[in-house]
Amino acid sequence: MRADDLVVLLEVARTGNLSAAATALGLTHSTVSRRLDALEATVGAPVVSRTTRGCHLTELGRSLLPAAESVERAVTTARHALSADGDGEGELAGLVRVSAPEAFAAVYAAPALAALRRRHPRVTVELTAATRPIVHGSGADVEVGVGEPLSPRVRTIDLATYELGLFAAPSYLDRAGRPRSQAELEDHALVYYVEGALRVSDLQLVDRLFAERAVQLGATSVFAQLEAARAGAGIALLPKFLARRTTGLEPVLPSRVRVELGFVAALASASVRRAPAVAALAAIRSEVQARAAELR
Repeated sequence: MRADDLVVLLEVARTGNLSAAATALGLTHSTVSRRLDALEATVGAPVVSRTTRGCHLTELGRSLLPAAESVERAVTTARHALSADGDGEGELAGLVRVSAPEAFAAVYAAPALAALRRRHPRVTVELTAATRPIVHGSGADVEVGVGEPLSPRVRTIDLATYELGLFAAPSYLDRAGRPRSQAELEDHALVYYVEGALRVSDLQLVDRLFAERAVQLGATSVFAQLEAARAGAGIALLPKFLARRTTGLEPVLPSRVRVELGFVAALASASVRRAPAVAALAAIRSEVQARAAELR
């Protein structure tokens, strides 16, 4: 069960209308509807009764409100922690361990955590780069992953949807030709993850995009993939927020090949009441929201 789903349910209960709830949360109507569908799929029964005049919660939906309110209180606690002036009883202290996919860790988590430490210098951060789904008992206080967690016991929140696209060095495209269709990608060298080492099912995209084409240059590091593409090794499938920050790369079939994936985050159960961990997650989420346009 995702915390974001419960937040949506709570707002729907307050407004009695999907459109009003979407406006209050800064989401689209379809996203609110999708989150409710996901919650109903998780609990196995309707939580909202929808009519042309609005909607109201079912008995099951009402039974979930205490949990939804608990999530809201945790978010409020995080906001208070972030707004503390760093002096007196508002100061945070302690070690926070954060795990995130490599590119996300560098581009979003690192600046967010640096800002947190400027506000609270007694907080110590350990940031580990790990491109994997969120797992139960990983040892991290805050974990960011791609796609669904491995364990149904993990409650996640949606951070953002991001896009991957194809990129290559102009020198490679001048030499090998610029593909005009997805079918022509089969004639090109592919730079991507080492297939046997890829732990995220949502990132297993080679067959979908390149038919039976194998990876010609595989790397477990997305930054190694980026540099290989810049060096002319072939066409790489990269997060757009990373590739666009780099010179020497040209988009390939940008209007035809576009993959959407989602970053999700979770607090370890033992860290839910630890203010530094809650503040770290809130800082990361705030950084992502402030720069959301870069992700697509």
